[in-house]
Amino acid sequence: MFEKLKDGLGRLKDRWQSQSRIKKISLSLALISVFVVIGIVYYMNTRIQYGVLFTDLSDADAGTVTKELKSENVPYKLTDDGKTIMIDQSKVDQTRIDLAVDNKLPNSSTGFELFDNTNVMTTDEDRKVMYQRAVTGELERAIESLNEVEKAKVMLVTPKQSVFDDDGKEKKAKASVVLTLKGNGITDSAVQGIVALTSGAVENLSPQNVKVVDSNGQVLSGGSSEDTQMSSYSTKYMGIKKAYEKMLEEKINKLLQPIYGVNKLRVSVNLDLNFDSIERKMVTYNNPKIRSENVQTTGNGQGNQQNTQTGEANNNASNVTGNSSSNNNGSYSRSVNNELDTQTTKVISAPGSIRRMTSSVVVNGDLSQNDQNQIKTLVSSAVGFDQNRGDAINVQGIDFVRRRKSTDDNTKAKKKKSNTWLYVGIGAGVLLLLGAIIATILLIRRRRRNAEDEYYEDEADVTQPAAVQTEEDAEEQQAETTAEEKEAQANAAKREKAQKDKDQKAKEYADKHPEEVADLLKAWMKEK
Repeated sequence: MFEKLKDGLGRLKDRWQSQSRIKKISLSLALISVFVVIGIVYYMNTRIQYGVLFTDLSDADAGTVTKELKSENVPYKLTDDGKTIMIDQSKVDQTRIDLAVDNKLPNSSTGFELFDNTNVMTTDEDRKVMYQRAVTGELERAIESLNEVEKAKVMLVTPKQSVFDDDGKEKKAKASVVLTLKGNGITDSAVQGIVALTSGAVENLSPQNVKVVDSNGQVLSGGSSEDTQMSSYSTKYMGIKKAYEKMLEEKINKLLQPIYGVNKLRVSVNLDLNFDSIERKMVTYNNPKIRSENVQTTGNGQGNQQNTQTGEANNNASNVTGNSSSNNNGSYSRSVNNELDTQTTKVISAPGSIRRMTSSVVVNGDLSQNDQNQIKTLVSSAVGFDQNRGDAINVQGIDFVRRRKSTDDNTKAKKKKSNTWLYVGIGAGVLLLLGAIIATILLIRRRRRNAEDEYYEDEADVTQPAAVQTEEDAEEQQAETTAEEKEAQANAAKREKAQKDKDQKAKEYADKHPEEVADLLKAWMKEK
């Protein structure tokens, strides 16, 4: 077995040495290419596809997680200056679950599960501290569940109450909340929600004593709900104003762009809105009507004397007229109840009414007075122009194409210049590649030519004598060589002529006797 292997290697070695230099180089390059392809395929199939396990970690959290990964023999990679941990993509979910089960998640707030591990030796003071930690952890979890918040840190100050306080007032708790936002900011309503959530979870904690700041130190809630509410209203009203102005600008653009072109005009609308909420109550009184009348008469008498008393006709008031006799033998009374018909109207003016509106339209090019009047008419009908409010529309024709054209020309020139350098770089790269290929070919040819020259020189060295001759010996030898060459040339010519005669005779014989020649050739081939 060993002898066969040795013989095979020897034959392979002899065959390799018998190949030309060009073939050896080609076979070597092909073999190297095969190994490189195999290595790339193996690397692509066996390499680890890393996925993000955790990101934006603190040094303490990163150390805790990496220590746990090392204990579980899970390969990992740190990026972003150690703030991001990456592991095999297929193991990300399972690793997170395992860390959550072991309570090893980074920056994990501890809630009321603290009380799961209490023992009989825990004092009341320890329970108070654990309760405060649990409330803090639960608040952090609740705040981090908001879409705008990435991380939250809650710090509570709960003063110790004592019956020996001089003022006898109950001390108030205080809280500070530090938020790490996701980058899109946070709304005022969300901040107020965090304040309400924190104040509602802690005893004796009022919203005014809750401070909310972001990771940059910017105060998001100063503790005054009224100030925050006013700021929220201002932001809301400014948003309404901008949205209203944008809607009117879009209406004007849709109206004028088909006429003057998309990039041929600029529109701006400014609104003065009244956000005051006004409530009016109007009461209207109609003519009074008799609701009821009562007349009473008693006794008989002569020489009656009439006494009249008239009251003011108010609502539910009575007009009384009385007549009495002179001898006091009888009496007369009359009572009338009047009722007024009232109408009450309650009017509430919604906030956001327009006090004044100004519109400006700039069109590319010159405009005649007639064109300006037409544009003003179109714009006034589109936006609801009211002259009584003091609305104004300004239309101007100004040429702003030149500046835009020059800007476009500069941009095109820069782009053309960058493209020129790109093409120059590509051309230089192609020329370098072609030069390298040509140089390689020339080098191979030169080496091949040198090898052939060395081969022929070796043969010449074998046939020629190695003695060093003097000039006289060289001349004599040259003369002798000339005579010998002439004689050799004559003999060669004779042999060549004789060979040609033989070839001609053989050809003539083959033409006359082809079958015999064929049999002769077959016999020669069998012998070989």
